[in-house]
Amino acid sequence: MNEQSLIEIAGEIKDSELREKVVSLLKDPRLTLIEFQNSVTPPLGKAPASKRRHHSYETGLVVHTYATTRVALACAEILEGAYGVKVDRDVVIAASLLHDIFKYATYSQTYPGKYGRSKLGERMDHLSLILAELYVRKFPLDVIHAVAAHHGDASPIEPRTLEALIVHLADNLDAEMNDKAFFAAKDILRECMGVDLVTLPKEVSPFKVILAKKEGGCEEVRRRFSSLL
Repeated sequence: MNEQSLIEIAGEIKDSELREKVVSLLKDPRLTLIEFQNSVTPPLGKAPASKRRHHSYETGLVVHTYATTRVALACAEILEGAYGVKVDRDVVIAASLLHDIFKYATYSQTYPGKYGRSKLGERMDHLSLILAELYVRKFPLDVIHAVAAHHGDASPIEPRTLEALIVHLADNLDAEMNDKAFFAAKDILRECMGVDLVTLPKEVSPFKVILAKKEGGCEEVRRRFSSLL
């Protein structure tokens, strides 16, 4: 999975102006008002979604963004079908795709599989960076709000639209699901292979570790992953 997967979802945005803005930012995620140079900052396509917890591996940010957007669209469909409300899918897609985009600029890779804060990340958080960029690029207010509120009660403002609530819940669901799977997989690998890992290599999906244990116990875990650890 790579940035192209996100651009393809952005193609589902019906409003042509908004679609172009989102695609432009995905293709070239540069900050308009801040210049930063850091040779150890991973590019968007290889960045993790966190330093130590959910999706804390190479390409984790793209995977998290893709999953969050798909979960958000599923939630929109459920809300419309179950509760008879109308959800602006364009806002949901745009905010989901962009909510964490500048995380990559706040991280640096200290060594393979281990991440810390970049020089920019020591001064600015990813939410402040994307909100500033959305203002500069004149995104619709509802998109800016949904991004601003995606941390829920921990955000600068709580979700006050259906779209913002959907993006927040989808983001939280995917992060929590991956986080729980990550710790379950670590426990399985410790039990079955005697390894105690801080992070998992990108080739080792925590979900596939859990599935291997279910399908064939520790023997299957060792068969599938011993060569990757």
